[in-house]
Amino acid sequence: MNSGKKLGFWLSLFGLLLFSACASPPVDLNYEPADNQVQPKQYVSSLNFGFVTFEDDRMIPKGTGVKRMIGWGQPDTFIANKDIAQHVTRAFVRQYRYLGFHATWIKTPPPNFSFSSRDWVRQLRLQYPNVNVFVIGKIKDYQFQMGYGGFIEGTGDRVIQAQTNIEAYYINGADGRFIWGDTIHHRTRGVIKHHSPLLVAAEKTETTLQRVILDFADRSVPHLAKRFPGAIRVTNNNMAASPSNIPSAISPQAISPSQSPIAPGKGRLVVSTTPAGGKVYVDGVFYGESPILLDLPSGIHLLKVKMDGYHTLRDKIGILEQKVTPWDERLHKKY
Repeated sequence: MNSGKKLGFWLSLFGLLLFSACASPPVDLNYEPADNQVQPKQYVSSLNFGFVTFEDDRMIPKGTGVKRMIGWGQPDTFIANKDIAQHVTRAFVRQYRYLGFHATWIKTPPPNFSFSSRDWVRQLRLQYPNVNVFVIGKIKDYQFQMGYGGFIEGTGDRVIQAQTNIEAYYINGADGRFIWGDTIHHRTRGVIKHHSPLLVAAEKTETTLQRVILDFADRSVPHLAKRFPGAIRVTNNNMAASPSNIPSAISPQAISPSQSPIAPGKGRLVVSTTPAGGKVYVDGVFYGESPILLDLPSGIHLLKVKMDGYHTLRDKIGILEQKVTPWDERLHKKY
Protein backbone atom coordinates (compact mmCIF):
# COMPACT_ATOMS: atom_id res chain seq x y z
CA MET A 1 0.00 0.00 0.00
CA ASN A 2 1.52 3.35 -0.99
CA SER A 3 1.66 6.39 1.31
CA GLY A 4 -1.34 8.03 -0.35
CA LYS A 5 -3.54 4.99 0.19
CA LYS A 6 -2.36 4.69 3.81
CA LEU A 7 -3.20 8.32 4.47
CA GLY A 8 -6.64 7.88 2.91
CA PHE A 9 -7.28 4.80 5.05
CA TRP A 10 -6.38 6.49 8.33
CA LEU A 11 -8.38 9.58 7.46
CA SER A 12 -11.38 7.38 6.72
CA LEU A 13 -10.88 5.51 9.99
CA PHE A 14 -10.67 8.77 11.92
CA GLY A 15 -13.88 9.95 10.31
CA LEU A 16 -15.53 6.65 11.17
CA LEU A 17 -14.75 7.07 14.86
CA LEU A 18 -16.77 10.27 14.79
CA PHE A 19 -19.81 8.64 13.25
CA SER A 20 -22.11 9.46 16.18
CA ALA A 21 -21.83 13.17 15.45
CA CYS A 22 -22.44 13.09 11.70
CA ALA A 23 -24.03 9.77 10.73
CA SER A 24 -26.68 9.80 7.97
CA PRO A 25 -30.01 7.92 8.08
CA PRO A 26 -29.69 4.10 7.82
CA VAL A 27 -29.01 2.66 4.37
CA ASP A 28 -31.91 0.46 3.26
CA LEU A 29 -30.40 -2.79 1.95
CA ASN A 30 -32.84 -4.75 -0.22
CA TYR A 31 -31.39 -7.79 -2.00
CA GLU A 32 -33.47 -9.18 -4.88
CA PRO A 33 -32.29 -12.40 -6.64
CA ALA A 34 -34.05 -11.44 -9.89
CA ASP A 35 -32.26 -8.09 -10.25
CA ASN A 36 -29.93 -7.49 -13.21
CA GLN A 37 -31.98 -9.82 -15.43
CA VAL A 38 -30.78 -12.99 -13.71
CA GLN A 39 -32.87 -15.91 -14.93
CA PRO A 40 -34.46 -18.36 -12.45
CA LYS A 41 -34.08 -22.14 -12.27
CA GLN A 42 -30.75 -22.35 -14.05
CA TYR A 43 -29.98 -25.61 -12.25
CA VAL A 44 -31.78 -28.79 -11.24
CA SER A 45 -30.17 -30.43 -8.22
CA SER A 46 -30.96 -33.02 -5.58
CA LEU A 47 -28.37 -31.57 -3.21
CA ASN A 48 -29.34 -29.75 -0.02
CA PHE A 49 -27.08 -26.80 0.81
CA GLY A 50 -26.75 -25.54 4.37
CA PHE A 51 -25.42 -21.99 4.69
CA VAL A 52 -24.01 -21.27 8.12
CA THR A 53 -24.33 -17.57 9.01
CA PHE A 54 -21.19 -15.98 7.58
CA GLU A 55 -18.62 -14.31 9.80
CA ASP A 56 -18.30 -10.54 9.39
CA ASP A 57 -14.55 -10.26 9.00
CA ARG A 58 -14.39 -6.72 7.58
CA MET A 59 -11.43 -4.83 9.01
CA ILE A 60 -12.92 -1.45 9.93
CA PRO A 61 -16.15 -2.76 11.51
CA LYS A 62 -14.12 -5.25 13.54
CA GLY A 63 -11.68 -2.56 14.64
CA THR A 64 -14.33 -0.02 15.61
CA GLY A 65 -17.17 -2.25 16.75
CA VAL A 66 -19.60 -0.59 14.29
CA LYS A 67 -20.92 -3.87 12.92
CA ARG A 68 -23.56 -2.36 10.66
CA MET A 69 -21.18 0.03 8.95
CA ILE A 70 -21.86 -0.19 5.21
CA GLY A 71 -20.10 2.86 3.76
CA TRP A 72 -18.45 6.18 4.26
CA GLY A 73 -17.76 9.45 2.55
CA GLN A 74 -16.51 12.61 4.18
CA PRO A 75 -17.96 13.76 6.45
CA ASP A 76 -20.53 10.99 6.84
CA THR A 77 -20.47 7.39 7.96
CA PHE A 78 -23.28 5.19 6.67
CA ILE A 79 -24.94 2.50 8.76
CA ALA A 80 -27.10 -0.30 7.32
CA ASN A 81 -30.62 -1.07 8.49
CA LYS A 82 -29.78 -4.77 8.79
CA ASP A 83 -27.22 -7.02 10.45
CA ILE A 84 -24.57 -7.45 7.74
CA ALA A 85 -23.68 -11.10 8.41
CA GLN A 86 -27.34 -12.18 8.42
CA HIS A 87 -28.16 -10.08 5.36
CA VAL A 88 -25.31 -11.52 3.26
CA THR A 89 -26.05 -15.12 4.30
CA ARG A 90 -29.75 -14.70 3.58
CA ALA A 91 -28.85 -13.28 0.15
CA PHE A 92 -26.86 -16.45 -0.63
CA VAL A 93 -29.78 -18.66 0.41
CA ARG A 94 -32.36 -16.68 -1.57
CA GLN A 95 -30.15 -16.54 -4.70
CA TYR A 96 -29.42 -20.27 -4.57
CA ARG A 97 -33.11 -21.07 -4.25
CA TYR A 98 -33.88 -18.73 -7.14
CA LEU A 99 -31.29 -20.55 -9.28
CA GLY A 100 -33.00 -23.88 -8.57
CA PHE A 101 -31.01 -25.28 -5.64
CA HIS A 102 -32.31 -26.49 -2.27
CA ALA A 103 -30.85 -24.15 0.34
CA THR A 104 -31.25 -23.80 4.11
CA TRP A 105 -30.06 -20.97 6.30
CA ILE A 106 -28.41 -22.32 9.45
CA LYS A 107 -29.07 -19.26 11.58
CA THR A 108 -28.08 -20.83 14.87
CA PRO A 109 -25.03 -23.10 14.67
CA PRO A 110 -24.50 -25.78 17.35
CA PRO A 111 -23.43 -24.62 20.82
CA ASN A 112 -19.77 -23.56 21.02
CA PHE A 113 -19.57 -23.54 17.21
CA SER A 114 -16.40 -21.90 15.94
CA PHE A 115 -14.80 -21.68 12.52
CA SER A 116 -11.46 -22.32 14.21
CA SER A 117 -12.66 -25.46 16.04
CA ARG A 118 -11.63 -28.84 14.67
CA ASP A 119 -14.93 -30.58 15.39
CA TRP A 120 -17.34 -27.98 13.97
CA VAL A 121 -18.14 -30.18 10.95
CA ARG A 122 -19.08 -33.08 13.18
CA GLN A 123 -21.38 -30.86 15.23
CA LEU A 124 -23.12 -29.58 12.11
CA ARG A 125 -23.52 -33.07 10.64
CA LEU A 126 -25.18 -34.30 13.84
CA GLN A 127 -27.61 -31.39 13.97
CA TYR A 128 -28.35 -31.23 10.22
CA PRO A 129 -28.12 -34.81 8.86
CA ASN A 130 -30.10 -33.99 5.70
CA VAL A 131 -27.64 -31.35 4.47
CA ASN A 132 -25.36 -32.62 1.69
CA VAL A 133 -23.12 -29.55 1.42
CA PHE A 134 -22.31 -27.09 4.18
CA VAL A 135 -21.20 -23.64 3.09
CA ILE A 136 -19.22 -21.53 5.54
CA GLY A 137 -17.69 -18.18 4.80
CA LYS A 138 -16.28 -14.85 5.83
CA ILE A 139 -17.25 -11.40 4.62
CA LYS A 140 -13.93 -9.74 3.85
CA ASP A 141 -15.45 -6.63 2.27
CA TYR A 142 -19.00 -5.40 1.67
CA GLN A 143 -19.35 -1.65 1.57
CA PHE A 144 -19.30 1.50 -0.52
CA GLN A 145 -17.43 4.78 -0.62
CA MET A 146 -19.08 8.04 -1.63
CA GLY A 147 -17.06 10.94 -3.02
CA TYR A 148 -16.72 13.44 -5.84
CA GLY A 149 -15.15 13.08 -9.26
CA GLY A 150 -13.51 16.51 -9.40
CA PHE A 151 -9.83 17.22 -8.78
CA ILE A 152 -10.75 19.56 -5.96
CA GLU A 153 -12.47 18.08 -2.90
CA GLY A 154 -16.22 18.50 -3.07
CA THR A 155 -16.36 19.30 -6.79
CA GLY A 156 -17.55 17.36 -9.82
CA ASP A 157 -20.18 14.64 -10.01
CA ARG A 158 -20.91 12.61 -6.93
CA VAL A 159 -19.43 9.14 -7.34
CA ILE A 160 -20.19 5.80 -5.71
CA GLN A 161 -17.71 2.92 -5.57
CA ALA A 162 -18.98 -0.36 -4.13
CA GLN A 163 -17.29 -3.70 -3.56
CA THR A 164 -17.91 -7.15 -2.12
CA ASN A 165 -15.28 -9.71 -1.20
CA ILE A 166 -16.38 -13.09 0.17
CA GLU A 167 -14.34 -16.12 1.23
CA ALA A 168 -16.41 -19.31 1.21
CA TYR A 169 -15.85 -23.05 1.51
CA TYR A 170 -18.03 -26.00 0.48
CA ILE A 171 -17.88 -29.00 2.82
CA ASN A 172 -19.22 -32.52 2.20
CA GLY A 173 -21.99 -33.13 4.73
CA ALA A 174 -21.47 -36.91 4.66
CA ASP A 175 -17.81 -37.07 5.62
CA GLY A 176 -16.86 -33.49 6.50
CA ARG A 177 -14.25 -33.28 3.75
CA PHE A 178 -13.39 -30.14 1.85
CA ILE A 179 -14.92 -29.97 -1.66
CA TRP A 180 -14.00 -26.51 -2.94
CA GLY A 181 -13.43 -22.97 -1.77
CA ASP A 182 -12.32 -19.61 -3.04
CA THR A 183 -12.28 -15.87 -2.41
CA ILE A 184 -14.30 -13.89 -4.95
CA HIS A 185 -14.28 -10.13 -5.29
CA HIS A 186 -16.37 -7.77 -7.41
CA ARG A 187 -16.54 -4.00 -7.50
CA THR A 188 -18.48 -1.42 -9.45
CA ARG A 189 -18.58 2.34 -9.81
CA GLY A 190 -21.37 4.76 -10.64
CA VAL A 191 -22.09 8.46 -10.96
CA ILE A 192 -25.05 9.95 -9.11
CA LYS A 193 -27.14 12.24 -11.31
CA HIS A 194 -30.81 12.51 -10.38
CA HIS A 195 -31.36 9.79 -7.78
CA SER A 196 -30.94 9.55 -4.05
CA PRO A 197 -27.23 8.96 -3.24
CA LEU A 198 -28.04 6.36 -0.60
CA LEU A 199 -30.43 4.53 -2.94
CA VAL A 200 -27.76 4.35 -5.65
CA ALA A 201 -25.14 3.27 -3.10
CA ALA A 202 -27.37 0.45 -1.82
CA GLU A 203 -28.16 -0.75 -5.37
CA LYS A 204 -24.49 -0.75 -6.41
CA THR A 205 -23.44 -2.59 -3.25
CA GLU A 206 -26.13 -5.23 -3.73
CA THR A 207 -25.10 -5.65 -7.38
CA THR A 208 -21.54 -6.53 -6.34
CA LEU A 209 -22.90 -9.00 -3.77
CA GLN A 210 -25.08 -10.65 -6.42
CA ARG A 211 -22.18 -11.02 -8.83
CA VAL A 212 -20.11 -12.68 -6.10
CA ILE A 213 -22.90 -15.12 -5.24
CA LEU A 214 -23.51 -16.01 -8.89
CA ASP A 215 -19.79 -16.62 -9.38
CA PHE A 216 -19.71 -18.95 -6.37
CA ALA A 217 -22.66 -20.88 -7.79
CA ASP A 218 -21.14 -21.19 -11.26
CA ARG A 219 -17.59 -22.00 -10.14
CA SER A 220 -18.60 -24.55 -7.51
CA VAL A 221 -20.76 -26.65 -9.86
CA PRO A 222 -17.88 -28.52 -11.62
CA HIS A 223 -16.38 -29.49 -8.25
CA LEU A 224 -19.75 -30.54 -6.83
CA ALA A 225 -20.53 -32.53 -9.98
CA LYS A 226 -17.35 -34.55 -9.51
CA ARG A 227 -18.12 -35.27 -5.86
CA PHE A 228 -21.83 -35.97 -6.45
CA PRO A 229 -22.17 -37.45 -9.97
CA GLY A 230 -25.59 -36.84 -11.47
CA ALA A 231 -26.74 -34.61 -8.60
CA ILE A 232 -26.60 -31.34 -10.59
CA ARG A 233 -27.92 -30.61 -14.03
CA VAL A 234 -27.72 -27.32 -15.88
CA THR A 235 -31.05 -26.39 -17.44
CA ASN A 236 -31.66 -24.74 -20.80
CA ASN A 237 -33.05 -21.59 -19.17
CA ASN A 238 -30.80 -18.77 -20.39
CA MET A 239 -27.62 -20.58 -19.45
CA ALA A 240 -27.95 -22.82 -22.47
CA ALA A 241 -30.31 -22.39 -25.36
CA SER A 242 -32.13 -25.53 -26.50
CA PRO A 243 -30.87 -27.03 -29.78
CA SER A 244 -34.42 -26.91 -31.15
CA ASN A 245 -34.30 -23.13 -30.88
CA ILE A 246 -30.96 -22.74 -32.70
CA PRO A 247 -30.31 -23.22 -36.42
CA SER A 248 -28.12 -26.19 -37.37
CA ALA A 249 -25.31 -23.88 -38.51
CA ILE A 250 -24.69 -21.04 -36.06
CA SER A 251 -23.03 -17.85 -37.19
CA PRO A 252 -21.26 -16.00 -34.35
CA GLN A 253 -22.27 -12.74 -36.01
CA ALA A 254 -25.93 -13.76 -35.67
CA ILE A 255 -25.59 -13.99 -31.90
CA SER A 256 -25.00 -10.36 -31.04
CA PRO A 257 -24.67 -9.38 -27.36
CA SER A 258 -26.96 -6.45 -28.15
CA GLN A 259 -29.68 -8.87 -29.32
CA SER A 260 -29.15 -11.36 -26.50
CA PRO A 261 -27.41 -9.66 -23.53
CA ILE A 262 -24.53 -11.45 -21.84
CA ALA A 263 -24.61 -11.31 -18.05
CA PRO A 264 -21.83 -9.34 -16.29
CA GLY A 265 -18.71 -11.42 -15.67
CA LYS A 266 -19.60 -13.94 -18.36
CA GLY A 267 -18.79 -14.64 -21.99
CA ARG A 268 -20.63 -16.64 -24.64
CA LEU A 269 -19.52 -19.99 -26.05
CA VAL A 270 -21.19 -21.25 -29.24
CA VAL A 271 -20.60 -24.98 -29.78
CA SER A 272 -21.51 -26.55 -33.11
CA THR A 273 -20.41 -29.88 -34.55
CA THR A 274 -20.67 -31.87 -37.76
CA PRO A 275 -22.73 -33.96 -37.42
CA ALA A 276 -24.95 -32.21 -34.88
CA GLY A 277 -26.09 -33.95 -31.71
CA GLY A 278 -22.82 -34.24 -29.79
CA LYS A 279 -23.18 -34.26 -26.01
CA VAL A 280 -21.52 -31.10 -24.66
CA TYR A 281 -19.74 -31.08 -21.29
CA VAL A 282 -18.04 -28.03 -19.76
CA ASP A 283 -15.88 -28.56 -16.67
CA GLY A 284 -17.47 -32.00 -16.26
CA VAL A 285 -21.06 -30.73 -16.34
CA PHE A 286 -23.45 -31.88 -19.09
CA TYR A 287 -25.20 -28.92 -20.76
CA GLY A 288 -27.00 -30.46 -23.73
CA GLU A 289 -26.40 -31.43 -27.36
CA SER A 290 -24.76 -29.46 -30.13
CA PRO A 291 -25.47 -26.97 -31.55
CA ILE A 292 -25.72 -25.09 -28.27
CA LEU A 293 -25.09 -21.65 -26.84
CA LEU A 294 -23.64 -21.27 -23.32
CA ASP A 295 -23.05 -18.22 -21.14
CA LEU A 296 -20.07 -19.09 -18.92
CA PRO A 297 -17.91 -17.25 -16.36
CA SER A 298 -14.86 -15.66 -17.96
CA GLY A 299 -11.69 -17.77 -17.71
CA ILE A 300 -10.39 -21.13 -18.88
CA HIS A 301 -12.87 -24.00 -19.23
CA LEU A 302 -12.51 -27.66 -20.24
CA LEU A 303 -14.81 -28.59 -23.12
CA LYS A 304 -15.68 -32.18 -24.00
CA VAL A 305 -17.97 -33.35 -26.81
CA LYS A 306 -19.08 -37.02 -26.99
CA MET A 307 -21.21 -38.92 -29.48
CA ASP A 308 -21.86 -42.64 -29.84
CA GLY A 309 -19.75 -44.10 -32.65
CA TYR A 310 -17.46 -41.07 -32.79
CA HIS A 311 -14.18 -40.11 -31.15
CA THR A 312 -14.51 -37.81 -28.12
CA LEU A 313 -13.18 -34.29 -28.60
CA ARG A 314 -11.54 -32.37 -25.75
CA ASP A 315 -10.38 -28.77 -25.76
CA LYS A 316 -9.43 -25.91 -23.44
CA ILE A 317 -11.52 -22.84 -24.14
CA GLY A 318 -10.70 -19.29 -23.07
CA ILE A 319 -13.88 -17.30 -22.37
CA LEU A 320 -13.59 -13.51 -22.41
CA GLU A 321 -16.08 -11.33 -20.60
CA GLN A 322 -18.84 -9.97 -22.87
CA LYS A 323 -17.30 -11.73 -25.92
CA VAL A 324 -18.65 -14.49 -28.17
CA THR A 325 -16.33 -17.49 -28.68
CA PRO A 326 -17.28 -19.87 -31.53
CA TRP A 327 -16.22 -23.54 -31.44
CA ASP A 328 -17.02 -25.53 -34.59
CA GLU A 329 -15.49 -28.97 -35.11
CA ARG A 330 -16.10 -32.15 -37.12
CA LEU A 331 -16.63 -35.40 -35.21
CA HIS A 332 -14.69 -38.35 -36.62
CA LYS A 333 -16.14 -41.85 -36.76
CA LYS A 334 -14.53 -44.75 -34.95
CA TYR A 335 -13.30 -47.55 -37.19
